[in-house]
Amino acid sequence: MNLESLYVSVSDAVLQSVVTFVEFIPSFIGGLIILFVGLIVSGIFQRIIVSGLRVIKLEQFLAKYGVTKLEGKDIEWSEIIAQIVRWTVIIIFLVPALQAWRLDAVTTVLNRVILYIPNVIVAVILAMIGLVFARIGQRVAFNAAKGLGKHLAATVGLVAQWSITVFVAFLVLHQLGVAQELLRILFAGLVAMIAIAGGLAFGLGGQHTAKELLEDLYKKFHK
Repeated sequence: MNLESLYVSVSDAVLQSVVTFVEFIPSFIGGLIILFVGLIVSGIFQRIIVSGLRVIKLEQFLAKYGVTKLEGKDIEWSEIIAQIVRWTVIIIFLVPALQAWRLDAVTTVLNRVILYIPNVIVAVILAMIGLVFARIGQRVAFNAAKGLGKHLAATVGLVAQWSITVFVAFLVLHQLGVAQELLRILFAGLVAMIAIAGGLAFGLGGQHTAKELLEDLYKKFHK
């Protein structure tokens, strides 16, 4: 290959690159416009969701049951839901933008993310409702066990609350599709553990009561 042929090859390669870049500019600008519109629309949706949840006073309702705090940290459920909706809208607009930029591999991944987002929304709603029911269960159990003493009633209420909370945690993880088979095994093990612990507690602590009940039944049967 002589110098002239090399010059022609390099010139053709550079020219082809410049042409490809120039042809890509409209697609790049179009993708940016789509993404910019998506950011504006997502911000509008976020404000609508936050305003709507404030109108129905979701945070005040959850605050009655102490669900707005977790381990001493404030939880803004309205903001969480609004952010999920916001990013959902952004991803929806990002897909055509990436298609315009010819990034098909990333588009495929984002389409899977979009299909997974409803599970996240349902999981958040389950967690929110579940924590409310856990607090209600704690109060009901506490009031029902008041006759046994304040300390024991508090323990019963705490056990009821954590039992519901653990059950809700299993539901949330199952909804998110996190190690579903492992969750089934753990849930079955937890139920078995509670049953065995209850049986042992009654067997060791309630022997005298159980003996009296059996003796009464025996006497009534023979009469």
